[in-house]
Amino acid sequence: MNIGGVAGSSFRPDLEGLRGIAILLVLLCHVGIPGASAGFIGVDVFFVLSGFLITGLLVAEYERDGRLNLRAFYARRARRIIPAAVLVLACTLLAAQLLLSPLDLPGIADDVLSAGLSVANVHFALQATDYFAPVNPSPVLHYWSLGVEEQFYLLWPLLLIVAGRAPRRRVAMTSLIVLVLVGSFLLSYQLTLTSAPWAYYSLATRAWQLAAGGLLAVAAPVVGRIVGRLGAAVGWFGAGLLVASLVVIQPTTEYPGLASLLPTIGAVAIIASGGGVWSPGAIALARAPLRWLGRISYSLYLWHWPILVLGSVALGAGANGTEDGGVVRDDVPLRLGLFLLAVAVAWLSWRLVEEPVRRARGWRVGPLRGFGLAGAAVLSLVIASTTLGVVASQTVALASADAGAIEEDVAVLAPLETPDQTPGPTESPALTPEPTESQASQTPKPKPTPTGSPRPSTAPVQAPAARNSGPIPPGLSPSLAAARNDGERLLADGCALSLGGTGPPSCVYGDPHGKVTVALVGDSHAAHWFPALEVLARQRGWRLVPLTKFSCVFVDMPIWSPNLKREYTECETWRENVVGRLNQLRPDLVIISSNRYLPVIDQRDNDPERQGAALARLIDRIPGRVVIIADTPRSGVDVPACLAAHPDAVEQCTTSRAAAFTWRHLLREKEAVRESGATLVDMSAAICPADPCPPIIGNRIVYRDNHHLTATFVKSLAGVLGAALPAIVAR
Repeated sequence: MNIGGVAGSSFRPDLEGLRGIAILLVLLCHVGIPGASAGFIGVDVFFVLSGFLITGLLVAEYERDGRLNLRAFYARRARRIIPAAVLVLACTLLAAQLLLSPLDLPGIADDVLSAGLSVANVHFALQATDYFAPVNPSPVLHYWSLGVEEQFYLLWPLLLIVAGRAPRRRVAMTSLIVLVLVGSFLLSYQLTLTSAPWAYYSLATRAWQLAAGGLLAVAAPVVGRIVGRLGAAVGWFGAGLLVASLVVIQPTTEYPGLASLLPTIGAVAIIASGGGVWSPGAIALARAPLRWLGRISYSLYLWHWPILVLGSVALGAGANGTEDGGVVRDDVPLRLGLFLLAVAVAWLSWRLVEEPVRRARGWRVGPLRGFGLAGAAVLSLVIASTTLGVVASQTVALASADAGAIEEDVAVLAPLETPDQTPGPTESPALTPEPTESQASQTPKPKPTPTGSPRPSTAPVQAPAARNSGPIPPGLSPSLAAARNDGERLLADGCALSLGGTGPPSCVYGDPHGKVTVALVGDSHAAHWFPALEVLARQRGWRLVPLTKFSCVFVDMPIWSPNLKREYTECETWRENVVGRLNQLRPDLVIISSNRYLPVIDQRDNDPERQGAALARLIDRIPGRVVIIADTPRSGVDVPACLAAHPDAVEQCTTSRAAAFTWRHLLREKEAVRESGATLVDMSAAICPADPCPPIIGNRIVYRDNHHLTATFVKSLAGVLGAALPAIVAR
């Protein structure tokens, strides 16, 4: 039984192949191949392998020499890790400067800086970054795992030195490793439930996986005797656990937690099998293709993610998808092309950088020289990323000088007179007049309400001018730097659900004891109306109850989740729970809004009229008056990023009405109104008062991305929204 590598004297080709499997899983996951959404478990396999190999080398050195040469160990690690890592980070900085808006560069510079200093895992945990469903993901997000390993390499030899001074060295090392393993796993389990980002990214919660490999290395003689002739069976059991991980673990699974036991034990079992006859190692892992992938796996891991993220941006395909981001685009072929490019670049990097530096004589004979070169490379990266971040921040600040100079006015817009017409695919949008409060209040359910009712007789107030050309005006609000984060606070308050939840939180805004109850229902396109409704709730004494969930369109039909890459069952459960909550709550008014784009499972459901009927079925099951707010016109660009890139040419960031509304505008909503008797409110005239649709109205940025409104702008619509809502009185 050979669990080679422990003594540092026997090379195991199957472990090189296991590295190939690990990187292949990660790549398939990031490319978006169906069935590989849990491919991130490849990182767990890497952790176990690193713990096994590094601990084995250290223990072998201790037993051979009676001591550890820390300087030589750290020099080897620096030579192995730093050159390729710094090269990729430098290229990423350069590519980001060429491809991304100045608005995005300070964040990228901070990410690169943390990655260069080996603390990317701490950086992303502090940002509470969601690895599973990244929106505009960082091109160096994957460096979090390098941070974990580099911190492990720094601390692990010191712990082994402490244990190595005990009389029974191997027993002491084993005991210490078991202590780390158990303590780290318990912490990982607890933090997975209470602070998922820290559970996912921190060394403290990942150390148990590294320690599992280390324990196998220290206990190799005992493990070899125990496994014995069962080595092949143990190996196939481990392979089965890896396959089971791909089936059981989903993006909504609480991870790492208990679920991470599957890939971790699987990797341990495959390593423990020893690569003998009939084992997975002999039959599959030791084959040349997987070994080749394993050989270049470090370079491939470094290069693949920035190539996927920035390559998608360069080709206009976006990154990894955005929440409620519109038409579901099948960009897997494009990402497969980028994957092949990453393999080619990684091979060149391995051949020309990684291997020559690792084997360079100067690094071998002079650890101090190696440390100096590594330090100089990292320092250069720190200076470059800091400079880029400062320059980009100054560019954005100058583009929105005097931001925030105007006060928030929550009633500057009144209903605007616009034509009532229904566009064809290339015609101007239909801007359906909002009904008056008196007319709306006289519309009984379920009798349909006409969508062409006259507008309020109140004389319109002069609306702020739409900015369609020229430079960004002074006093921009929010500032460009703040625009991306200028959204409703529901998620931060724990009052909106992301992808994983199904139980609507119990939150109340406005007057908790108000006699009038208003519920806001839908996805994030409903949630972005919350700032205006909260203003109205405070003004009118409403009890405002938000019931929103990301990407969950409020229609009675199964839908697909592009982020989860499967049927969005959590959405279906949430909708039923919302109907139940509304029947308990008995609100006076229910306001519904949702993204017009609906990723369906049955293509017959890709019909706005069928979707309108599905919305009407839900409306018929809930109490109270119902208002449907038509979906927001869409921008053809990420508005804050575009404005930062074109501060002197706002016209670069406008969107034609035909593109902003598309042929689907109002079709679902009108069908739902016809079948349910709900009231339709269309705010399009206030959002897009001219053709093309402006990115700035008055001094306010309209969008915080390309389809969500800024909270600042939405607050300014409180007056026009309040005038369009039906009059309600307490029961």
